[in-house]
Amino acid sequence: MKLKQINIKNYKLFKDFKIDFLDKENNILNLIVIAGINGSGKTTLFEYIIDSFNYEYKELNGTTSLTIDLPSYKEIKKLTINGHISHKLKELYGENAIDVASEIAKKIIYLKVSDNQKDMVISQIKNFIDMIKDNNEELTIKEANQKATDEINSIFNGLELKTKFKGISKDIKREILFENDVSENIHLEELSTGEQQLFIRALSLKMMSLKDSIILIDEPEISLHPNWQNHILKIYNNIAKSGNNQLIVATHSPQIISSTPNESLRVLIKNNINIEAKKFNKTYGSEIEEVLADFMDTKYLRTPEVSLMIEDMWKFLNTREIEAFEIVYDKLIKILDINDNDLVLARLQLAKQKS
Repeated sequence: MKLKQINIKNYKLFKDFKIDFLDKENNILNLIVIAGINGSGKTTLFEYIIDSFNYEYKELNGTTSLTIDLPSYKEIKKLTINGHISHKLKELYGENAIDVASEIAKKIIYLKVSDNQKDMVISQIKNFIDMIKDNNEELTIKEANQKATDEINSIFNGLELKTKFKGISKDIKREILFENDVSENIHLEELSTGEQQLFIRALSLKMMSLKDSIILIDEPEISLHPNWQNHILKIYNNIAKSGNNQLIVATHSPQIISSTPNESLRVLIKNNINIEAKKFNKTYGSEIEEVLADFMDTKYLRTPEVSLMIEDMWKFLNTREIEAFEIVYDKLIKILDINDNDLVLARLQLAKQKS
């Protein structure tokens, strides 16, 4: 099941909003990244998607186009939902519409920022390891544990984590254990906030074994080091692809935006009272400063006080007000490194002017 296009009329802050999830050849994308500053509507868009599939929600105004392929309802290959899903399902299934809607709704997975799935993940990991043991009777208990551990740790290839999943303790408590870079055993609650966020979210998706679902992830960058943010999209996408799922991520992380394929990025931009979803052709691999300035509408790339001083420095230099320039330059040299790019360029231009 995959979303193709959404048109929204008067839903919360969306007045007349359109967004598609198609590539240049009009094929439905498996990965979409929704970017934008705070208040641009990223979370609201996710709420609209959830409400669209809520059979009891009656107050939606707009259209949602998607393709559905459910084992029990093969005839729903391409379904356009007008306004609310119940309208179309009642037309097709009459009294059975609620049952169909319930099955469809199970295919929408929403990982919110506030979700704490620690207990569920712990239970799922234990079940996963037990399943490995049951399905590989030729392996010893130790070999089965190692197979499960290797498979879990392989999810995070590329992150260069100092902490790795180790397995389950051998005592009656069967606690989930991790191992740090000095081979010490640590428990899940002893991990850093970023490590807990990373392991819990990624493992919860992996353990769900989702198929043909729409996965919504809100701000996966929360508490993650920038180096991890550069790789986290690939990790989530690899998990989603294995089950033919569609992954839709909402973010304002420049690292995630820069790691997003060009065709998959949609940037939400406020235009007076309306919000537009814009596409960009050259975002993948962009430098972080470029992403902040061009796609995230960041006014200052430095601390505002320093940025304003640098603006004054260049203004005085360009108008050849040398005394004023030197006063500002002397203040900046006490704050910034002497090899700061702006200071180096300013000294070069001053030298040219004097020559």
